[in-house]
Order: sequence, then C-alpha cells, then structure tokens
Amino acid sequence: MGKSIRIGLFGLGTVGSGLVNIIERRKQRLMQSAGIELSVVKAVVRNPTKKRSCETEGIHVSTSYESILEDKEIDIVVELIGGTEDAYRIVRRSLESGRPVVSANKALLAEHGQELTTLARTHNQAFFAEAAVGGGMPILKTLRESMVANRITSLAAIINGTTNFILTKMAEEGLSYYEALKLAGEMGFAEADPTLDVEGIDAQQKLRILAAHILGGTYPKGEILCEGITRLDEHDFTFAKKHNYAIKLLALAQRFENDIELRVHPTLISKLHPLASVRNEFNAVFLNGDAVGEIMLAGRGAGSFPTASAVYADIVDICTRTQNPSAEPEISQEALNIVHPMEVTSEYYICFTIDDKPGIIGEIATILGKHKISVSSITAELIPNAEDLGRLDIIVHQSKEKAIRDAVREVAELPRVHGEGKFIRIQRGLS
Repeated sequence: MGKSIRIGLFGLGTVGSGLVNIIERRKQRLMQSAGIELSVVKAVVRNPTKKRSCETEGIHVSTSYESILEDKEIDIVVELIGGTEDAYRIVRRSLESGRPVVSANKALLAEHGQELTTLARTHNQAFFAEAAVGGGMPILKTLRESMVANRITSLAAIINGTTNFILTKMAEEGLSYYEALKLAGEMGFAEADPTLDVEGIDAQQKLRILAAHILGGTYPKGEILCEGITRLDEHDFTFAKKHNYAIKLLALAQRFENDIELRVHPTLISKLHPLASVRNEFNAVFLNGDAVGEIMLAGRGAGSFPTASAVYADIVDICTRTQNPSAEPEISQEALNIVHPMEVTSEYYICFTIDDKPGIIGEIATILGKHKISVSSITAELIPNAEDLGRLDIIVHQSKEKAIRDAVREVAELPRVHGEGKFIRIQRGLS
C-alpha cells in the first residue's frame, strides 16, 4: 500500500489549477515509481464559486486560511496566492507547525527569504520555491544540488517572459514598445498592469533569490541596480542590428572576493551569444562555475503548466527525501554586500539628439572627458524629416554608472542638445 500525502493549497488560480491537473495526470505513475499518492484535500481561495480550470470534486474549497493552517492532517502546504503579507503569515505558521512548504512567490522570497529559509532549517523542514524564479526551468535546484561542486563566478539571465516577448517583437517585427506591449497583453503574456515586468522589478526580485543560491543560502544586502525597457525605441534596435547586437533585459551577477555585483537592465549583447537566441516568452540562465565552466538552462518562465510543473517537482522532492529535508545545506557564512549601483562598471552606448551644427561633438566629448569617460567610437547622422537635427551615437569604454549618469545629465543641459539623452549598457563575454 502506498504512502498518502495530503496537500493544503492556498490559491486555485492559473498555477493552482495547473497543479491539480498535473497531480491527477501523474497519480498512477507516481504511485508506481515511488509508492506515493498525492491528493489536494483543501484549497483556500478568494471566490469559492468561481469556475476553475480543474476538477475540484473531493477538494474542500473555502476562504478560511485556518481551514488549512489548523488542520494537523495536512502533510504539505503549497502557497500560490502571491503578495507578501498574507503569504508570509501562511509560510511562517506552516513551518513553525512542522510542515514543509512549497511556494511560487518571488516577492515573498526577495523580502523574507533569509528569515524563512533559516526558520525552515530550525524546524528541520523543507521550504522549496523553484517556480518563483524560472517557472518550468529548474534553475534553483540546479544551483542547489547539481552545481554544488562549483563556485559560481557569474550569471546572466533572461528571467521575465513578458519583457523578452516585447523585445523580440520590437527587434524582429519593428513594433513600437506600446504595440508590442499591447500584443503581449492580447496573448496573455502581460498583466493588465505590467509595471512590475516592464520596469524590471520582477527580474530584480528573482535576481536576489538567484544570488542567495549562488552564495550558498545567504541573501546579499544592499540595493540592486534596476532599469526597465519602457524607454527603448526603434533607433536603439537599428543601432543594435547595425553593430550585430541583440537587446535583452538581463539580470546580471558578478561575484568578487568581498562583494557581489547585481544589476537588471536592458543590455546590448553579441548576436552570437546563446542568450541572444532566446525569443518570445522563453527564459534562460547562462552561468559560469569554476569546475563545470559555462552552462545554460532555458525554458518557459511562466504559464499554468510550466509553473505548476516546478511546484509539483518540489512536492515530489519533499516526499522522496530520506535525509536533509531542509531546502539547502547549512547557510554559508559568506555574507556579501551588493556593489552600490553607482559603482557598477560597464561599457555603454549613449545616444543624443543634437543640432547639426559645427562644434557640438567637441563640446560633448569634452564633458565626457571631464568625467573620465573614454570614447571608443562616435557616429553622427541626420534624422530623416527633422530639419537640422542629428543623432549622435557614442560607444564608451568601461566606465562607472555614476560617471555616465552625471555626464549624460550635463550634456543634456547644452543648448544644442535636445532631450535627456539615453544610454544602454553593453555586456561582452558574459563569462
């Protein structure tokens, strides 16, 4: 006779319904392979009468958190409600009561990950959240287990499917940002309010979680440089194509001896780099380990079944573990700080709209030199149908973020420069 595992599920929306369907679909196979029978016995939802995309017969559906939290016969708690306040209370109480927890909540981990991971170890319980970062792409388990022999030195990731879809349409079909965003919404890849995605906040939260796994369980302290895609336009993609670049919203981590550099922003990368070929709603993580070298994982980063697949895998992992049930080995003592955003260094592409008059390029070059910014190349061209206006494209060598921002701000004040100016970081190598 198999082992019966009773699951209490918070949230029966897109991912929760997908999980119920996968559990039913894999029920016989899991019993044959591991002697385990999974059953969702209770679910907490906001609207019990709402039509679901899964069969709810046999599931006690209610609005009461206590129906699960107070039920001592629940073996595993799954949190899929999103947000932080209620989710924090659910996860904390579940771990304190001696029950393992599976979550898909990136905001919760980004804000409370260190505390909850420590709490899980204190109570010798698992707290898994694979779906929080890569959806169906198993990056956390890879870092936690498969890469245990490695010191991860760098990581570059496309970890937001909405922005990658938008950037793909802008690059390949010439859509404007707003046209691509509208299409993403129509196809179900963008929320009604896409702010968290398009401003890079979603990727920023995920990067903080990835950094903790890179550092053996310790969440680094400090601010992560974060910039979204809303200012990108047709000229940026024309420039990228001309110079054999692709534009991706990347989450980047670079590990140093005493600190770690973390940043999220639109990035120009070589079209020959593997990440440049990751299209539409797909995600990918490219990392470098001191033993294994360079590897890349790719897959769907969102959606009902891809995300539910990662949740299901975490549940089965908990059920089949015989030793060390907690999420990771003992927390590393390597508590690194994040390099201050203004101290981050990169190559940059800078663009200004200027009057097509003699001397303006020299004025701009003088300001860049004053801020110790070394110019690699300058290209000027007239803007079609804009009399006496030109566009100045500049590539500069490795510079500090603060120097670039200060210089761009100062150049924008020149009487023959129009608008604020724009810069995009260039990332070479990524290894």
